[in-house]
Amino acid sequence: MKNVKGYIQLSAGDLIGHLNCDHLTSLNVQVANRKLNKPDSYDPLLQLLYERGQRHENDYIEYLRNKGCQITAIAGVDISNATVEATKTAMVAGDEYIVQAALKHQRWVGRADILRRVETPSSLGDYSYEIIDTKLSRETKGGTVLQLCLYADLLAQVQGCPPEYMYVVSPWSNYVPQKFRFSDYSAYYRGVKSAAEVTVDLVGVDETYPEPKTHCDVCRWQRDCEKRRRNDDHLCLVAGISKNQIKELGSHNINTTKEFASWQLPEGFRPEKGSVSSFEKVLAQASIQVEAREAGHLKFEFLEFAPETGLSALPEPNPGDIFFDIESDQFVGEHGIEYLFGFSIINDHGKNEYVADWALDRVNEKAIFERFIDFVCRRRQDYPGMHIYHFGGYESGALKLRLKFQMQHQRPFGHRMLRWTDKTSTSVARTVA
Repeated sequence: MKNVKGYIQLSAGDLIGHLNCDHLTSLNVQVANRKLNKPDSYDPLLQLLYERGQRHENDYIEYLRNKGCQITAIAGVDISNATVEATKTAMVAGDEYIVQAALKHQRWVGRADILRRVETPSSLGDYSYEIIDTKLSRETKGGTVLQLCLYADLLAQVQGCPPEYMYVVSPWSNYVPQKFRFSDYSAYYRGVKSAAEVTVDLVGVDETYPEPKTHCDVCRWQRDCEKRRRNDDHLCLVAGISKNQIKELGSHNINTTKEFASWQLPEGFRPEKGSVSSFEKVLAQASIQVEAREAGHLKFEFLEFAPETGLSALPEPNPGDIFFDIESDQFVGEHGIEYLFGFSIINDHGKNEYVADWALDRVNEKAIFERFIDFVCRRRQDYPGMHIYHFGGYESGALKLRLKFQMQHQRPFGHRMLRWTDKTSTSVARTVA
């Protein structure tokens, strides 16, 4: 985001940033207008991801060169009149691939990784261009599609028509692009784009608040926003409270954790959303948090036993149960590696046994996966009612993804049932193994 001669220039990063948090947009506008200083922040992991992303893009371009494709690179990293004009010149000339294409229309700008010539008529002639973006993610995220939509929209201003398709190339794909139809996402893109523009124009008129978002984990403003919420004693500090509950409490002029802790539910209270019991639960939570804060030490209370909730919702123990965990490192190689399959069982002698199966390369990573699946299948024959316990959703998701890949590209294991139990609930999921 930049202030260019009195108006705010926006990019794909600003579009995605607004989708994640409207307060982020407000802060960035104030920085662009020199009313606020950007906080100093450095995340070595983000820097590493940036470097790897650049290397992946370079590798894909080299792959195209080795295929004999004609590559035209637009110099520089900025989006100036010169780079925009150089991009247009290459398009008019009909160059096959244009790298780091600079695009601009009104307040929006973008640097597309790659434009590829296709034989679809446009105002340029009997050809036009489509967008290709290189990303490290194994699964294409919504923000990536929005970014592609912005580039497609800007591209349409140059060639007189939008591209029919947009593409993403990931490292694990052997450079085979994923295809997305622009018209499938264009309406949603226009809505997000319009909302971002409205928020930018209203900065200084309508104040936004730093509500906690998932984006906070990677945002440079995290410490500033967290400090403001704590100074305000915001209701979001109550563990387990929902946005709907915060909104409803606001209608009762309850805006801080301390106000909530001393609040008495009105007689006959019925929330607009949710149940009375859910409000009673967060009210008790707010009370003990405030009490602990004022006492200066941690406090706790034992909850009354409730059948079929919490730990009592877990199934009966089975001697064949497996307690399973995967350790991985996303920064090993270009794909990351799942280097440890660890699990604990009761062995044939009735003793606790922990198995740690390690992999330090791709061949052994595949081998430990296959060994674990084979072990589970044998164990289910001996203990049909067994479960696999794991902490979160990573383990079941990772195994199902590998099983799907195994079915599509390698040898099948046959059709089997795997039963999964996570830390909060019991679930039975059919997987194709």
